[in-house]
Amino acid sequence: MDAKNSFFAIGLCFAMLQGSGALAADTLTSTPADKVQWADTPFGVQASPVHGDFLTGAHVTFIKFAAGMQTPPHVHSHDYVGIVVKGQGVHYIPGETPTPLPPGSTWSVPANLVHISGCLAGEDCIFALYQADAFDFIPQE
Repeated sequence: MDAKNSFFAIGLCFAMLQGSGALAADTLTSTPADKVQWADTPFGVQASPVHGDFLTGAHVTFIKFAAGMQTPPHVHSHDYVGIVVKGQGVHYIPGETPTPLPPGSTWSVPANLVHISGCLAGEDCIFALYQADAFDFIPQE
């Protein structure tokens, strides 16, 4: 699936979840961890909106990786930051040695920097991402 179609499919997944009230701006919301709603994405991870609309601008989004899963090298058009909520994550430049990131660890990726994101074996990972602009995922060779 190409990047444009991947972006559309992710948007469709999030649009379905937005009806749950998770993105209501005019009321206090809270979601217990066992009630978080996950949507499959075209590139193997699951996603759940926390706040904002990742299609149009600033957002906070949970991303779930299966244990041992990693993305292909890719870029994003905008900077983003992440926090490891669960599991041991890695985010690194291809060819470099990944540094394991346990829960509570953070990372940041500038726009257009080729990188790989992943979850080490042992348990699934959950990451919280913040991005001030719309999300995209552009695979690189």
